[in-house]
Amino acid sequence: MCLFAMLFPGQGVQYINMLSSYLKKEKLFQNTFKEASEYIGYNLLKLIKEGPLKILNNSQYTQPIILTSSIAIYRFWKQCNGKNPSLMSGHSLGEYSALVCSNSLEFSDALKIVHMRGKHMQKIALNQSCLVKAIIGLDQNIVRKICQKYTSKTVSVASINSDNQIIISGSQLDVYQASLDCKKNGAKFIFDINLNIPIHSYLMQPVAKKIESILKNIKIKQPKIPVINNVDVKCEKNSNKIKNALIKQIYKTVRWKEIIDFIQEKNIFIMLEIGPNKILTNLNKKNINLVSLNTSNKKYFLEAFKKINLKS
Repeated sequence: MCLFAMLFPGQGVQYINMLSSYLKKEKLFQNTFKEASEYIGYNLLKLIKEGPLKILNNSQYTQPIILTSSIAIYRFWKQCNGKNPSLMSGHSLGEYSALVCSNSLEFSDALKIVHMRGKHMQKIALNQSCLVKAIIGLDQNIVRKICQKYTSKTVSVASINSDNQIIISGSQLDVYQASLDCKKNGAKFIFDINLNIPIHSYLMQPVAKKIESILKNIKIKQPKIPVINNVDVKCEKNSNKIKNALIKQIYKTVRWKEIIDFIQEKNIFIMLEIGPNKILTNLNKKNINLVSLNTSNKKYFLEAFKKINLKS
């Protein structure tokens, strides 16, 4: 039996003309985007085909688009009679995609949440200048100590993506200064992340309160396929615990490296990224124990499908 995990990406994987190889022939993709567009009240299909990029990168549209992309690919996987994964996990926003695909959360409810999630996140960025940077080749403990120097909590460790990549986020000037400190302490490389919101930082706590309020009226069931959450690296079954994890992940560190370790501890070494890009796949490149597959276009989808479904 072929054991594999499905991984769902978060914000930052979007680009104009994404999913074009699917949209040309597969009606399922068009229908899924039409369904999402009706809930959001905006033509998401036209937006991913034509832009403009400024609106595509606005979180209140970006987040529903990435969610819808993952759901469409997953539906296509199931339409092709693809096998079920043993585990699921989503990076940040991708946690909502995983919960929908595991039959824990309705697609319509997830759209409502992520649309508002993106809208409130964008508002934070309107009130102050923000910056998100990737720190390459520096120990996470050193990065944490540097962030802790900012006692007003204006710089946070947003995500530990791998042994080699840590994301910091927060107030623009302080994140810039913290990145210089990281460079002085031995970081090999530092680059900007294409996000204009202070993801997974303490600046996001007001958004967490908004999400808590929205989630009160949302029904979440026990996932049919276990979903590893971002903040505790746990597979929760209880509705309230799943909701609490979604609230906390707004301002807490995404523990992605630990999630990948958790999956490997379950003797699962095949990772399938369900999304329009291959950012999570690329994060696993240096791990020689893993087979990392993606579904960023139809060609890669079919290759992954054959490897997983035709494997004895």
